Amino acid sequence: MKYDDASWHYGGDFPEGSPIEYGATHIALLMKWCFQKGWAGEVHTEDESSNGDLKKVIANEISATEFFMRWCDGKLTDEDFNDQGNEFLQEYYAKEGALYLPDYAGLFGDLMYVKGESEHDFAQFSAMVEKRYCEFSDNSGSKPWWKFW
Repeated sequence: MKYDDASWHYGGDFPEGSPIEYGATHIALLMKWCFQKGWAGEVHTEDESSNGDLKKVIANEISATEFFMRWCDGKLTDEDFNDQGNEFLQEYYAKEGALYLPDYAGLFGDLMYVKGESEHDFAQFSAMVEKRYCEFSDNSGSKPWWKFW
């Protein structure tokens, strides 16, 4: 399943003069956060070349945007993540009414498509996503109070 595609952003109503990588920034930041949680999919963990760059993204030695454009061809799919990552992304990114893009725009709307990854505060970004993940974790798998079985 494809969650997002950078070309959907830079191929549409995109600021003139912005590099296409800026259409991938909001995607790559979330990918990096997921990778730091240990949620990289086998496509990245089992391929020697990709795995080396995966470790560099986690260690902040290369940008997530660079990794995303090189190893994911600008497409965010369920293959990029393990089951736990996909479970969260289904809720936060993929379903109708998902909160990721409104959260991102609320925090970084003035940077969208006009600034790159290095101009985003990743600690602030991580806090935003972590908050949603905690909400998701608190609600996932819980039964309504009235169900005893």
